[in-house]
Amino acid sequence: MPSSAEPARDTVVRTVIALERSCLDAESAFVERRWTDVDAAFERQAALTTQLAALFAASPETAPERDTKVAQRVRGILAYREDQLRRMRAYRDDVGTRLDSIGKVNRFSRAIGRLQPTAHVLDGQY
Repeated sequence: MPSSAEPARDTVVRTVIALERSCLDAESAFVERRWTDVDAAFERQAALTTQLAALFAASPETAPERDTKVAQRVRGILAYREDQLRRMRAYRDDVGTRLDSIGKVNRFSRAIGRLQPTAHVLDGQY
């Protein structure tokens, strides 16, 4: 006879799998720079994380503290998401650096434009 924990555990497993898939969706969207899809995947992850917390509260026997398999999967998800966040921060910092460089070039261009007639700047004669 199956225990009452089995249906709850099945729901937890399905939710964990959905969370893992959402992490992979966010990864592919990030690699392809599809920012709206990244945002949608993160929203889905937030909803699934909330759902998991509710499932753990309703059925404590399925919580990571009591189920080592669930704990292992949750740790894997957390590590994967932390790595994604680290790479996204690095990308953000890189974009910021590039934008700063573009801004400096634009300011320099404007400064040269004020000092030289436009035709000379366009001809490359400084």
